[in-house]
Amino acid sequence: MLNRLLRAREGSAAVEFAFIAPVMLLFYFGLVEVSQALLANRRASHVATAVGDIVGQNGNTTIAEVDQIFDIAGVIFRPLPTATLSTRVTSVRIEANGAATVLWSQSHGSLTALSGTLNDVPATFVVPGRGLIRADTTYTYTSPLQELLPNPITLSHTTYMSPRNYVAVTRPN
Repeated sequence: MLNRLLRAREGSAAVEFAFIAPVMLLFYFGLVEVSQALLANRRASHVATAVGDIVGQNGNTTIAEVDQIFDIAGVIFRPLPTATLSTRVTSVRIEANGAATVLWSQSHGSLTALSGTLNDVPATFVVPGRGLIRADTTYTYTSPLQELLPNPITLSHTTYMSPRNYVAVTRPN
């Protein structure tokens, strides 16, 4: 009887499935989590680019207009939750000596407005007498499945761009 039991193969597929199924489910849910994190990263980058581009289209913008642009950023970020999305836009003028002076800065969320001079402007944007727009976003991605990614991931993006048809984007006094 023991010999017959050792030679029996009828349940081997079920046993193999029982070993492989948990690994395959973990792999599947891991791929879903990585896809969601990549989507959040891409959306955060897109928000920075879109905010900077919209602000750069006008030569003069108000606080209320920038607040509306920040509202648009939340729409761009859908369907992901926006509670941890922070956005900042800064108008900068490049002085004759190459210093990047902040004309104005406005933020939404946990980011704070910038002031003074910026030291991290890429060399390709340092053109004396010109202006540029700096847009920043940060987003803290928290996994719905805490087992796979137990710690939140902070995604940050900074974009520099030149204003369209204007030397710099200013604010009315």
